[in-house]
Amino acid sequence: MSAEDEGIAQLVSAAGSGAGAAGVDGFGAAFAFFGAAFFAAFLAAFLGAAFLAAFFGAAFFADFFGAFLADFFADFFADFLAAFFEVFFAATAFLAFLAFLLFFFFAFAIVILLLPPNNGRSGVFSRYLRTKAQPSKA
Repeated sequence: MSAEDEGIAQLVSAAGSGAGAAGVDGFGAAFAFFGAAFFAAFLAAFLGAAFLAAFFGAAFFADFFGAFLADFFADFFADFLAAFFEVFFAATAFLAFLAFLLFFFFAFAIVILLLPPNNGRSGVFSRYLRTKAQPSKA
């Protein structure tokens, strides 16, 4: 294997020392963590449901969760989702307003930068300096 091939292999491998390798490692760790958390939550829900079905009977369990989930989703879609979208769209409208302000700030800055420099002298003061700079007629 040539030195060039070794360098390429190091860049694409997870054991490499490039930024890409660190990104891949970080993504893998996050994926493993959230995968494990999801699996644990799913397992707890499954075992809890199995216990309730065994303890109370499957018919009671089905009726209870049918009513509970119907109520929950009705409340969720009626109240929470509407409030969430209200806040979400208010936030996005505000961010769009900030982008609008930023655009005009840069447009104004470009116009200012296109103006010719006057070396810090205003019009009135530069006329005063011009009269002072004339040699005296002695």
